[in-house]
Amino acid sequence: MADSITAFRTEYERINRDVYREALPEFPGVELNDRKDLFAATNTWGRGSWRRLEPFLLSRHVKGDLLLETIRHEIAHAAALLFDEDEDHGPAWRRHARLCGAREIPTLDEGDPLRDGWPGDAR
Repeated sequence: MADSITAFRTEYERINRDVYREALPEFPGVELNDRKDLFAATNTWGRGSWRRLEPFLLSRHVKGDLLLETIRHEIAHAAALLFDEDEDHGPAWRRHARLCGAREIPTLDEGDPLRDGWPGDAR
């Protein structure tokens, strides 16, 4: 599981450097969990200029191509929250998703190829 944390850190730092020119805060870390109903979540504390990024939540079941998509999706949330106060999948999040290389879709519904093997899906 350390590999998923390393992948998250590496991609966060690459996007922060190459896309945001170090405007995102230092990588806040990742807390792994065993959830099967959620891939990941972005956590912040506070509002406006006082908002700070907390450790990302990541299901230990996220692997392969889904892991990279999930990482980019959550980094887009972090940027949208910190720079635009966008707490949803609105226009600001979609713009950041493009910048981060994530698909501009809010959820991956059952049947999406990235979900192949996801333990929370009906069989």
